[in-house]
Amino acid sequence: MSVIERAKHELNLVFNALSFFSRIPVPKNVRYSGQSLSQCVAYFPLVGWIVGLVSAGLIVLLMPILGAPLAILLSMAASCWLTGAFHEDGFADCCDGFGGGYTPEQMLRIMKDSRLGTYGVLGLCSILAIKFSALLSLSQMLISTDLLLVLWLAHSLSRFSAVLIIWKLDYVREPSEPSKAKAVAQSIGSKELLLALFWVAVPAVLLELNMLAFAVLSCLLVTLLWARYLKLKLAGYTGDTLGAQQQLSEVAIYISLLAAINAGLIP
Repeated sequence: MSVIERAKHELNLVFNALSFFSRIPVPKNVRYSGQSLSQCVAYFPLVGWIVGLVSAGLIVLLMPILGAPLAILLSMAASCWLTGAFHEDGFADCCDGFGGGYTPEQMLRIMKDSRLGTYGVLGLCSILAIKFSALLSLSQMLISTDLLLVLWLAHSLSRFSAVLIIWKLDYVREPSEPSKAKAVAQSIGSKELLLALFWVAVPAVLLELNMLAFAVLSCLLVTLLWARYLKLKLAGYTGDTLGAQQQLSEVAIYISLLAAINAGLIP
């Protein structure tokens, strides 16, 4: 494959990732296939670049005009719109499935149900409230540049953590069962993993070292605990659990930075 053909192939994978993981418009001539949808997982953190920069940019731009609370709420709404609330929906379904199911079969059946139950409502409201509160506090403690870098990293790193789940665990739904995650459920190789890591490294090198350390450690801790929990409960992952992983990791990053700042570990 020539350099030009390789570039076109990778660009097609980028558009596959944007189409699959967000509502961002893509050209009509994008080619879709099972292999492309599997390989485009490497660009999942790149989608986080766009979502994170838009979210952070809205906070920075609107905060002097509307105040921090409303600016953050509008930023969160924009993030949900850009992704179609893809990850929030997965987190809510996990809350219903793990809260109301006792066996792996029951959990999977509940998560597949499109209706939202009590556990899902409580979980979704809780994580959104926690995210809002953490961002509100961080907006008052960090300068605009650091806040922008934190959101940029959090959105890309949390999506990389979902890639780690795909790399580490097996997909557990039946092959014939319809699911958006089925298309990316094939095992990914070291090439895709390293490419996904590259998109995280770019915002990472720009962030202050102490902040980066707390962000990475908190994200890794959540990933390890969530992977262990999924292995115990389901013996693998589903699309919903990947969405939950992204949400849990993103919020964990904000909380860890907030705790470190309050403890004086980050000047």
